[in-house]
Amino acid sequence: MLSKDRVFAAARWKKVDYIPVFANKSPMGPALIGRKLNRDYFLSPDSMVKAELALFDLVDDDVICLNLAPATQDVLGARLYWPENDHPQFETPVIFDLDDVDKLEERLDISRVLSNDFIQALIDTTRSVKRHIGERVALEVNSYGVFNFASRLLGIERLMSATIREKELVHRLCGKIAGLQVALAAHFADAGADILSIGDGMSSPSCISPKIYGELALPYLTKTIQGFKKTGALTLYHPCGGEYPIIDQVGQTGADILYFSELVDLDVAQKIFVRRHAVAGGVDPANTLFLGDVQTVDQRLKETIGKLKHKTGVIIQPGCGLSPNIPIENLRAMVRATRKYSENM
Repeated sequence: MLSKDRVFAAARWKKVDYIPVFANKSPMGPALIGRKLNRDYFLSPDSMVKAELALFDLVDDDVICLNLAPATQDVLGARLYWPENDHPQFETPVIFDLDDVDKLEERLDISRVLSNDFIQALIDTTRSVKRHIGERVALEVNSYGVFNFASRLLGIERLMSATIREKELVHRLCGKIAGLQVALAAHFADAGADILSIGDGMSSPSCISPKIYGELALPYLTKTIQGFKKTGALTLYHPCGGEYPIIDQVGQTGADILYFSELVDLDVAQKIFVRRHAVAGGVDPANTLFLGDVQTVDQRLKETIGKLKHKTGVIIQPGCGLSPNIPIENLRAMVRATRKYSENM
């Protein structure tokens, strides 16, 4: 099977030759071409294309994933700190009250959004990568979920407080963010994205209660996923952070693939969502991929795959996004071990 066929078959609970594996490898790409993971990199389609293709050839997993989050944050006017070689971080708030939320409307005009330098660069990158890979490999465009974006506009403390004291602010802000994501989805699908995905750790049980999740986050995560689905792309949602308390709610988003952190047992998730949603995860990014070696990775994958009841409906993936410091050899070992231990299931 081609990688893309394998991913789509697993997402739809159809027969696969072996379990697909997503390596979350993008942060390691710039170093392969002598670049750093910084602002200039995300403005350079040529660099992003070269890095992603070089990294895919090296790791040989089943997806190429492009990161939309920095571009969307720029559209929303977030003030970010860019480390020398890492993902951008929140710097200072830009939203203080409901009037500030309403002022976002001008920024969210789609013609203005599409003229943003970061958005243009990523659309160009998506098109170029798709031209290179054709239909051999699944191409994913990943972004933050609504609460992750809201935290980059309000600050984490203010967002957490607002879930109790300023619920109207949270509703209005998340509505604007979800609307932007849905509006962009069609453009990235047209450019070649096969999978549209979001991760939203700020709305996970590690930050808010299941009740608040259901009231303030789930409606807008669902709006985002359902908007993505209208493009015809596969959809993936990563709740990210001790997800068992909301595991009965996350499927309500309708995402094709529910991607869990290492705090959820992949075999348990597969049993819960059997033939309803595919599930992804199963690999500890810290203890296995960062602190472990090739032998550690192989053993952990043997154990994880050995517990799975079904060969399909599942994707092996690190439990969260990775830093640029993860050894690439451990990612290659994850891919090899997945294929070795799932081929004859």
